[in-house]
Amino acid sequence: MKLPIEISPFLAPWRLVPVSGIENICSSSIDNLGLESSKDEESSNALLSRAWSPGWRNAEKTLEDFVSHGLLDYSKDRMKVTGTTTSLLSPYLHYGEVSVRKIYQLVRMQQIKWENEGKSGAGESVNLFLLSIGLREYSRYLCFNFPFTHERSLLGNLKHYPWRADEDRFKSWRQGMTGYPLVDAGMRELWATGWTHNRIRVIVSSFAVKFLLIPWTWGMKYFWDVLLDADIESDILGWQYISGCLPDGHELGRLDNPEVQGQKYDPDGEYVRTWIPELARMPGEWIHHPWDAPSSILEVAGVELGFNYPMPIVELHMARECLDDAISTMWQLDTAEKLAELDGEVVEDNLSHIKSFDVPKVVLKELSPSAPRCDQKVPTDNGRNLELQPKELKGTDKQTICVNVIKASKMEDSGSMANSPISRKRSSSGSVFNVPSYSSSVEVRSQNQHPGGYSVGSSGYIVQNAERNCVGKAEDDDSADSCTNTSRASKRPAA
Repeated sequence: MKLPIEISPFLAPWRLVPVSGIENICSSSIDNLGLESSKDEESSNALLSRAWSPGWRNAEKTLEDFVSHGLLDYSKDRMKVTGTTTSLLSPYLHYGEVSVRKIYQLVRMQQIKWENEGKSGAGESVNLFLLSIGLREYSRYLCFNFPFTHERSLLGNLKHYPWRADEDRFKSWRQGMTGYPLVDAGMRELWATGWTHNRIRVIVSSFAVKFLLIPWTWGMKYFWDVLLDADIESDILGWQYISGCLPDGHELGRLDNPEVQGQKYDPDGEYVRTWIPELARMPGEWIHHPWDAPSSILEVAGVELGFNYPMPIVELHMARECLDDAISTMWQLDTAEKLAELDGEVVEDNLSHIKSFDVPKVVLKELSPSAPRCDQKVPTDNGRNLELQPKELKGTDKQTICVNVIKASKMEDSGSMANSPISRKRSSSGSVFNVPSYSSSVEVRSQNQHPGGYSVGSSGYIVQNAERNCVGKAEDDDSADSCTNTSRASKRPAA
């Protein structure tokens, strides 16, 4: 059934006529609506308002307060996990209540004012703050040019990494029950307030990936669910940076000691006592490693390890061994893939066998016809766009190929894995996880430097408070001394 269509543009009315009966409607405050039905909801909302009070007026006030009072000492205070040491602008940036352009303009104007007044140290604080803001834009650049990064590692070799899909450990990490006080305090603050300091985000995410071997996509999804300032591009860059998935990210074998980090970033234990009431009476000397405290100290503090506060979920030396074993296995599978590619076969991605969650995907939008071809152009290899043409294999064929190739690579290696310390420890320790014999999904191997001269720039861990979930690599360099250097030499098989 077809109806005639008459095109009649609507003109703007000369005046708005009030709706009849509107004079009988009375305004009501939010408190009068009774949205908070219990005291628990009131206290929870009060905690949430600590990091974000909706509205552009509150955004402007937060920005002006930070520029006037917090920016000058930002270079000195930005690593403190207690108190208001950062701008707290990230939720306002996420919801569009303040723009990056406005932040940049106000900060630069304040910098000029300080330079005229001769204040020292202002330049360093301004540069560090704007760097973190710039890293937020860098995350968008990566997701635009590599739209698969929400589900796969940017570096191709990590598709063979044997992640441990342990939901019980994942639950303990989410609930702040790992037995490491600084990690637990950070996760409890995250759940209660929807926000936490960037340094704490780095610590808890690194613990999940390196100590528990939890897939980084699980942690990214949880951050997306609970963070007030959750930003998919920033979270992608942050988790890939921590997991060693970026050319300029953390080293894959880096393992940070939560005890050392607690003594560095929370030396008095004030942050831990705030969020872990079970340890409120623990002396500062033992608060970051209560398992080493004498029984008399634990009794006076009212701490019963394993009863009202858990023992460490994994010992540091065992986490080191598991991480080294995982890296060694990854390189074996990487060698297997290279040999299999000679026969035209495809090795899949380990993450494809792990239960995934629904995460908003970063979609690469098509450019309009009027847009120049060079605008936001995706890097190519030798001038040719990289295209994926996967070849499907049967399960038995893939298993046979990988097993045979791994055996061949072991025979070629001068140091046999059967006689290596890694192999002996794996067979003698029941706590070391079993690694799958092959892995799965198709992925183009990313290179640090393309022949055409393209290279991936520097990045930092993104999830941050005011700086829109960003942090520079300089901050990670500050924490390098907390990284354990007791890793065993892991021999990478020759390709």
